[in-house]
Amino acid sequence: MTLLAAAIVLFALFHLIPASPVLKHKLLDRFGSTYHAIFGIASLAALGLIIVGWRMAEFIPLYDPPVWGFYATFGFVLLAFLCLGIFIFRGLLRQILRLPLAVGVMCWGLGHLFSNGDWASLILFGGLALYGFSHLIMGLIYGYRPSPEVRDGHDVLSLLGGAALYGLVIQLHGIIIGVPVLQLK
Repeated sequence: MTLLAAAIVLFALFHLIPASPVLKHKLLDRFGSTYHAIFGIASLAALGLIIVGWRMAEFIPLYDPPVWGFYATFGFVLLAFLCLGIFIFRGLLRQILRLPLAVGVMCWGLGHLFSNGDWASLILFGGLALYGFSHLIMGLIYGYRPSPEVRDGHDVLSLLGGAALYGLVIQLHGIIIGVPVLQLK
């Protein structure tokens, strides 16, 4: 579980760089156009370590998830995917939420804690929820605002796109993650 925890910390640290304008600009000045490639490779490496750490972690029960936790997870993860859609598209909702992806990561992480009660899940989902919260707070402190461009119809597209991705991931969860959630017959 040490690898999983270290990978979550690395992933969070890499992804908090864009939330700190001073640090991001220093790195851009130092590395120039290669900054984005370095950031992408480092992020993928951390993600790979998360996957390996998750697969290696033994199941150690910590708490019994509530009976209704399954439904809470569905609700929180739906909110997470709607936030992802809002992040992708350029509607007014993106202006209102300001940091919809950070909110989505928090919802995704917290939601999974309602249906997973083991140590590895607490490290993974709790760690990513804390990262999302940290990103949100840093973005608010530094006054982050998304691009002021608002496109007509993008609010509807963002909600439809988020809902469609949610449905797709629910169907593919068993194949991708190894844990079936819901199967339509």
